[in-house]
Amino acid sequence: MIKSMFIAVAATLLTGVAAAQTTEVYAGNQRAGVDILWFSPFRKNSGEKTSFLFFSRNRASIDYKQPGAGLLGSVNAVSMNFKGGIGIVSVASFTNTGLTPKAGIQYFRSLRHFMFFGWLVTDLKKNGGLDLFGLFRYTPAINEKVSLMAQVELFPVYFRESKSTNMIQRVRLGLKNKVWSGGLMADFSQGGGINPYRTTNYGLFLRVNDFK
Repeated sequence: MIKSMFIAVAATLLTGVAAAQTTEVYAGNQRAGVDILWFSPFRKNSGEKTSFLFFSRNRASIDYKQPGAGLLGSVNAVSMNFKGGIGIVSVASFTNTGLTPKAGIQYFRSLRHFMFFGWLVTDLKKNGGLDLFGLFRYTPAINEKVSLMAQVELFPVYFRESKSTNMIQRVRLGLKNKVWSGGLMADFSQGGGINPYRTTNYGLFLRVNDFK
């Protein structure tokens, strides 16, 4: 059942590749997957940006040793941002275990070669968790056509009921132009509690339709 659901959702994600702002395909020594990202402000009919921002992240991956146990994740958020980059955000997170609504505060900052986007949200379910998410991207120009692409994601989650913390880190380092980016990738995850774990995944990534 999980395998069928994985295939169905992955196929649905892939139908949006042409419209997505960033589509990443990666292959590591442990897992391979696809990562589709939308990140854009709502606009008025005139084309002018509003204070509302839409974020959508959809990921699907397969473990080589357990191909039937795919991991699915979809995070969709709408935020209202004030001057200075701070805003309030509502989040709907969907994983293999179901749907989780969240809400909290957000910060967004974008410069010529640097971008930061992150939030601190709480799970609205009883005894839920506390999520801190941060995405850092640095793209200094090497020449007129090519830039360095360095990106780090940090995603710690605190579970109040078990008083344990899980942590995900994703690192991307490579080159980019107006359409493509690619290079080296590394994903790490650690978990505490009753059954502590630690995983790593090293490999290569390729992106298309990369937003500025």
